Amino acid sequence: MSEMNEKEIKNRFEQISKFEISPEATELDLEKTKQRLTKLTSEPQQSGQNIWRIIMKSNITKLAAAAVIIIAFSTGLIFWKSTGSGIALAEVLTRIEQVTGYSYQLDIRSTSAQRTSTRTSNILVSNEYGIKMTILQADPNSQPKYNNGDEWYLLTQSNSIVIVSHKDKTYDRFIYDDVELDFYKEQYNEPRTIIKQILSCEHKSLGQSVIDGITVEGFHTKDLAYGGGFFGQAAPSEDPQKSEDLIKLDIKLWVDLKTFLPVRLEQDIVKKNGVQLHDASYDFKWNVIINQDDFVPDIPDDYRAPAGDIIIKPFNEENAILGLRLFANTTGKYPESLEYKAFTVEYKKLFPPDPNSYDNLYDEERTQKTNEGLSIAGPAFFYRTLTEENKEPLYYGETVEPGDSSEVLLRWKLDDDQYRVIFGDLHVETVTNEKLSELELELPK
Repeated sequence: MSEMNEKEIKNRFEQISKFEISPEATELDLEKTKQRLTKLTSEPQQSGQNIWRIIMKSNITKLAAAAVIIIAFSTGLIFWKSTGSGIALAEVLTRIEQVTGYSYQLDIRSTSAQRTSTRTSNILVSNEYGIKMTILQADPNSQPKYNNGDEWYLLTQSNSIVIVSHKDKTYDRFIYDDVELDFYKEQYNEPRTIIKQILSCEHKSLGQSVIDGITVEGFHTKDLAYGGGFFGQAAPSEDPQKSEDLIKLDIKLWVDLKTFLPVRLEQDIVKKNGVQLHDASYDFKWNVIINQDDFVPDIPDDYRAPAGDIIIKPFNEENAILGLRLFANTTGKYPESLEYKAFTVEYKKLFPPDPNSYDNLYDEERTQKTNEGLSIAGPAFFYRTLTEENKEPLYYGETVEPGDSSEVLLRWKLDDDQYRVIFGDLHVETVTNEKLSELELELPK
């Protein structure tokens, strides 16, 4: 059996180095390329093992590097996805989920006609304990106001969020009663949550580039269905008729080709009200050592919780009925709308905030007062959840009065083509589509 000499091997690999594969290549194109590579790297009577032996014995460094191409084609390790990318974004998510702890910097800039505010924070993420954000530098004129050194904790084991303001010597503790915290991870631009959002949208590859000396693959989406980041600012309006609130959205993610881990994430959003938002996550450090004490909020004894512990209940049917009952008992009527923005305006008019109303209350009294206010707002959160889940909710609080046992106050679609209905006296029934049509025909005009 004859063997190629080193000169012939070098000549063949020089030809290999000229190969270019388009991101739009079809499976037929790839198969033809594979056949050409096979022809260049073997004589008719040579086996794959002989090719590998020749390569490994050669002292030409380029040959050893090029061997990776042959192995990838022979074992099927190279896949070109529909995005035209050499990296599958789902694989990036898998790699991140294997990391037990990491950190990164987050810059946020918000610009409106009235002001521009900026903030730089350090984010520490632990699979076991949650997320900690430390504000390194904040614009003192920003609204809401942030102070240098403030700490935000998203604590998975206690299902709570704690915000500590050292300058003001105050803290807020939000306790989530059977409510998932994944939505709130978007507020920190946590990469796993952001990638899940991108995967659910139309996205494409930006190709390869170099960032901070690292060869990266870029991903990009402008899909307005994206709903992550910026404390929910990218989310579409709860009212489908106001979907134009979001004018422009531009999300870019760059991933290290060697590690399949993010290197940089940028998000730009322009809203119809003139607000422009930009943030950048960078300086990622992967597999950092996690200290459990880092996720124990630092709250000295002389710090005070102005509103007491704030309990966030599930946005479900039971709590929606509780909120509607509290609203009706307090005001004598139901909210005119449950669309979140309209509800907020009405709520503030009927229950104007009084900054002094908590001053002389004990901690337990402050907690009770705060949670009653949140319960009243519960129906609006529930309505938003139904909208996001495409349950086709309709609300008739503007015309239906408390106690009306035959009139539909709120209804939404169930999975089996039936409807759930809350009536004016707050009893609940499951009805057919035909029955719902009859009930809605009898509503006051």
